[in-house]
Order: sequence, then C-alpha cells, then structure tokens
Amino acid sequence: MDVEAAPYLLDSFIEAIARLTSYALTDREKESVVRGFRQFHQRLERISSSASLRQLAIESKRKKHNVECQHVGKTCVQNCTRGFIKAFVVGYAVKCGIDVVPHIVSLRLFSKPQLLLRSLKSKDTLGFAAFLSTLIGAYKGILCAMRKFGTSNDYVNSLVAGALAGLVSIKIDRSRSRRAAVTLYMVSRALQYGVVWIFNRWSAGLQAEEDQLRGRSLKRAHSAVSVSQQSPASRPTLRRLQAMSPAASSDVLSHHVRWDDSAVDNSKEAKRRMLHIDRTKRVLRWVRACAPTALMSLSCGVIVYVLFFHTDVLPRGYLNFLSRASGYELLYPKRAASALKSVGSEVMRGTGGGRIPPGMGTKEYIATLPLANDLLPAAKDGIHHDYVACGIFHPGTTSCTRGVVSTILQSLPVAMKVYAPLNASVLLLFKRRQLLANPRRALLKLLVSSLRSSAFFALMVTYIINGSCFVRTLLGRDTLTGYIVTGLAGGLAVLVEQPSRRIELAMYCFLRALENAWDVGVQRGIWRNVRHAEVALFSAAMGVLMTIYQNDPSTISLTYHSILTRVFGKN
Repeated sequence: MDVEAAPYLLDSFIEAIARLTSYALTDREKESVVRGFRQFHQRLERISSSASLRQLAIESKRKKHNVECQHVGKTCVQNCTRGFIKAFVVGYAVKCGIDVVPHIVSLRLFSKPQLLLRSLKSKDTLGFAAFLSTLIGAYKGILCAMRKFGTSNDYVNSLVAGALAGLVSIKIDRSRSRRAAVTLYMVSRALQYGVVWIFNRWSAGLQAEEDQLRGRSLKRAHSAVSVSQQSPASRPTLRRLQAMSPAASSDVLSHHVRWDDSAVDNSKEAKRRMLHIDRTKRVLRWVRACAPTALMSLSCGVIVYVLFFHTDVLPRGYLNFLSRASGYELLYPKRAASALKSVGSEVMRGTGGGRIPPGMGTKEYIATLPLANDLLPAAKDGIHHDYVACGIFHPGTTSCTRGVVSTILQSLPVAMKVYAPLNASVLLLFKRRQLLANPRRALLKLLVSSLRSSAFFALMVTYIINGSCFVRTLLGRDTLTGYIVTGLAGGLAVLVEQPSRRIELAMYCFLRALENAWDVGVQRGIWRNVRHAEVALFSAAMGVLMTIYQNDPSTISLTYHSILTRVFGKN
C-alpha cells in the first residue's frame, strides 16, 4: 500500500463509520440510515479492491505464520555456512586428537612423526568431519527453511529438521562400527529425554489440575467467610487475607474455614480426584528417584547373561576391559574369554548342578572340560572346590570370601586409572573457575569423587563375577537364574555413586545391554539385522532430541544441554 494513500483511506474509513453512527443515533428517517449503510458499503468495496491492500494482507498472514529464527546478527545462509565450517574444523581436530594422543602418551610419535601426517590425511578423519558438519549444517538449513515456508509449529519444524539431517548425514561416515555406536548412543539419549519429557508433561498436567481444584475451593471459602459473620478482632486478618495470593492465604484461611465446611468444594468427586492426584505425584517422585538404579540393575542383568552364556557376542575391547578390571587377565593371560565361556557351558550342560564330584580334585575335573588347555595353567594341585565355577573364579583358594577380596583389590587400581583422569579432564574443561577460586577444595573433591566412583566400579565387577558364589551356596546348585540374579544385584552398586551421576552410568550400561541383547537375538535367530536400520534409528533419534532441545531445553541435563548448545548453537 502506498504511504501517501494510507492516511486518506484510513480517514475515509473512520469518517464513514462516524457518519453511520450519527445516523443511527439520531431520530432521522430510516432512509438516512439505509443511505449511510450503502455509502459505507461502497467505500469498503473500493478499499478492499485495492491490490496493495491484498498484498498487505498476504504479508501480514505470512508474518503471523512464520516462526522467527534465533540466530541474532546472522542471516539464515550465514548461520548454516558458519555452522558447517565450524563443525568440520572441530570434528577434524577432535578426530586427529583422538588418533594422535595415544601416540604422544606412548612416545611413538617422536620416533615416528609420519603417524601425525597419516592421521591428518586419513580418509576416516575426513569422513568423520564431513559427517558432523553435514549433520549440523543440514539441521540449521532445514530448520530455517521450515520456519519460512513450513508450519508455524516449531515442534514440527525441529522434528522434521532433526530427522532429515540425521537421514542425510549418517551414511557419510563409512565406519560401520562407529555408525552403530553413534546410533545406539543417540537412541539411548532420545529414549532418556523422551521419557523425562513425558514425565514432566504428566506432572505439569497434574499440578495444573490440582491448582484448579484448590483455587476453586479457596475461592468458595473466600466468599463464604464474610466480615459480618466474624468478630471485630478477626477483621484485620480477613483484610490481610484478601490482599494475599491464594497460595499464601491458605494457612490463614485454615484457621477460619475447615475442609469439612459446607462452603468449601467438598464434593466426593473433588476429594477423590485430589487423592488420586496426590498418589500419582508420589508415584512419579518415587519412579524418578528409583529409575536410575532400576535401569542399572536391569542392564547389569543383561550384561551378565551375555558375559557368561554368549561370550562371543561381546565386543573384544569391552571383554578385555572387564577381564583386566576383574583380575582374570592375570589368572588367564589372553584366555579370560575361555574361562567365562567354560562357566556358562558347564551351567548349561546341567550335570550335577555344576558340582565337582567328591574325592576329585579341581584340576582333575577341569582337565575334562572342552577348554581345559586354557584353564589348567591357573589350576592348583591338591585343591578341591565344591563347584566348577568356584574353581575357575578363585582357583588359588577354596574360600569364596577370599576370592571376593582378591577381586576387589584387583579392580580398585584399574578403576582409579579410568576415573581419576576422567574426573581431572572434567575439572579442567568444565570447572576451571572452581579450581582457580579454591584449588584445595576442588582437588579434594576430585579425589573423593574418584575414590567413590572406583568403589562403585569395584563393587559392581566383584559382585557380577564373584556374587554367584553366594547364590550357588544359597541354592545348592549352579543355575542360569542365579547369574541373572547376581547381575541384577550387582547393579545396585550404583547407589554408592553420587545421585547426579547415577543416570549417566545407568545409560552407559543400558547402551551396552541394548547392543548385546540385539546381537544375542540375531545369534539365536529371534530377529535379524535389517539393512539401513541404523539410518532410520539415527534419523528418529535426532528428530526426538532436536525437538526437545529446541522447544523444551529444561528437560535435558545441564551438562548435555551445554554440549548440544556448543555443537548446534542457538537456532
């Protein structure tokens, strides 16, 4: 619409309205009123026929329809381009660092400088950087496009943008093992924060309904208590009550009106609903508090089952780590997998409840097992164990208690080597201000945290490996169920850890359990691998995560939200 024509049209429109109103309010004949209506209709028709007004309506509708982007100071093209380049540089640097740091620690880089050059021009490094940059650049671009030309619902925009970005980017990474690991990680995070989002919505709905019921009751109580029915001494209290908010005045009001008062919403339905809401909120609080421990316990149960009865399914690196942590790498050098597999085979065979016949030495019986060559070097002469598994777990002693102590002493140093550098890295990267402000307190906290985490890990590994000794003694035989129960109980060791870290540990074990359970199902023919399944799973997980990150960021933990903000930025 032209700037010069706009005031004229507006004045004419207002003038027509005023004249029509004056006709309607006077006592003139009906013809004047009808004439005014006709003039108003003719002017409105002339205005509405203007092409500029139609264009203004289209622009107004488009502006209302769209959701504004949050990348302040940058256009959408600049935001996508910068995000792509920054992600490529960071991904390239991180992948090179992961490859080079072990060579620096082992001092091999100084004797073989070509290792650095090999990492810099590695196709794997370039592929990882391209995957990360495509994921971030595509998400930013698709989100901006959806906001300009798509729906006004930002939940839908972020869901579509995250899903399409994941669909486009995941196939760029040529490493199948890394694709599977990244997909499992994102799926576990999407499940975690998706469940948290549902619980938060559920709690918010219950709270809103409770506030509505309480507000209705409080309103009736306010109206029921009249100043005329109260003594003069209570009137200042009522004046203060009227100035208070409903939440603050509930205590004062309880002195004047009880819940059983007829003025309060005291219907059976309201009471029943309030009771139901209270019970549901208690259950939700209990579930939130117990969920990390329960998830850890279930995950450990699955891992123990796979560890003893489907040992071949476990990734070689994870199996070696558990062997070192439990001390069985020292008992059975490079043969720890055979020891674990022998326990499972003996249990599944079910002969004699896993017992060693009386009068027969442990070494003699082990010599009859299929993997005897791997187990005999650790067996001792002249020792008789009641069960085959005890002879494998603690071959040097018949005491299960001594075996437990030995495993704890073996596990603690291994755990400290893992957790001390990890906690130190977290302190240096994310908590530098605390370290500079109070170094002594920060270092003491680091030591306590490392010891606590190491104690958790040592107890978990010890109970997973040696806890079956106590179950066997209790049941009088060696059974598959006993090992699963041992795993479930071993997961309770997470209670030693700080409450804020339990969910992270549980999610890590859940990730392993999910992967192992899938591989066992494939091995047993229960299901089979689906081609490009990781692409679909990664796409769905990215859609869920980006929807929550973009619209309900409070659902995500502070640490993980800060990581997502650094990676994806504000969009």
